[in-house]
Amino acid sequence: MLFSLTTGIFNTAVGSLSLKNDLTGSGNTAVGAGTLLANTADQNTATGLAALLSNTSGTQNTANGTLALLSNIDGDFNNAFGAFALFSNTSGGANTATGVQALFTNATGQDNAATGYQALFSNNGDPTNNEGSNNSAFGNYALFSNTIGYGNSAFGWGAMPSNSSGSFNTAAGFQALGQSVNAGDGALATGNYNTAIGERALGGVTTGSYNATLGAEAGSDVNAANNVICIGAGVPGVSSVMGEVDNSCYIGNIYNAPLDLSTAVPVLVDQDGKLGTQGFDGNKIAMRARQDRRNIEQFQTRVTELECKVVRQDATIVEQQKQIEILTGQLKDQAAQIRKVSGQIQIDRHTTPIAAITGEATNAAHRRRPK
Repeated sequence: MLFSLTTGIFNTAVGSLSLKNDLTGSGNTAVGAGTLLANTADQNTATGLAALLSNTSGTQNTANGTLALLSNIDGDFNNAFGAFALFSNTSGGANTATGVQALFTNATGQDNAATGYQALFSNNGDPTNNEGSNNSAFGNYALFSNTIGYGNSAFGWGAMPSNSSGSFNTAAGFQALGQSVNAGDGALATGNYNTAIGERALGGVTTGSYNATLGAEAGSDVNAANNVICIGAGVPGVSSVMGEVDNSCYIGNIYNAPLDLSTAVPVLVDQDGKLGTQGFDGNKIAMRARQDRRNIEQFQTRVTELECKVVRQDATIVEQQKQIEILTGQLKDQAAQIRKVSGQIQIDRHTTPIAAITGEATNAAHRRRPK
């Protein structure tokens, strides 16, 4: 312990060979056999068998666990908590590994955060080429297969387990975004800019990019398609006719879903993909459902008006029938009177000539009578 120390100060070494080669390094703490064995730098803390064993010039590293940060040589600002955490790190800096074998393979990648058993287990890459860096994995096996992928975020048990070289992906949920290659039954994924939220969302994607899903198993059948949007649990993200189609949008619980037709309005989409029911000037879009309701109401009103008109017409017809009956009676009376008058005329016609003849004969007799 501290066998070689010369000018270094504020160092603590507990355990066989701990801080054995430190000469001028200061502010170091080594607890455990072989901890910080090769260290010559400042402000490192190692707790556990052979933790930070190979570190020479790396500073401000913290290793807590058996063989944690074992291979680190000159990497700075690393934190490893758990057996074999950041085991292979050499020059990578600003990494945080919490969990057994978290960031196990990482050598030079930097600014990674892994929490969980074997989280970011395979990560490694050249940060000067934006490889194997700026990744965040929270959950056992999260980003397990990632090697050179950059800027990925995985939250959940086995989240994004099959991603290898894809970058800028986001997964939240149990085994979200990618097949479970850590179990030996999946293909490596290389797609970029995918977002999967929900249990096994985008669970089958490999080369597809720019996809976004929300819901348990949403986008489950998407593999190589790009720019597919899936909203709703179990929405597979493929066409039942065309299969995988790029630039598609699928939303569950709409088709065949009942709604209130009295208040329903049509929804339109403009060239920007914006949904709405009215224009920017506030003018309402023609609303078919409401128009249909208005038409029905107008129809019902018209039917009522016609029914009332029919009732009035029926009353008029009844009144007219009464008047017709009265007129018919009057006509019958007039006909009777006409027949009576006609009979009298006939009588007069027959009686008048007899009288006239009689009168004429009488006059003639008087004329012939001697005076």
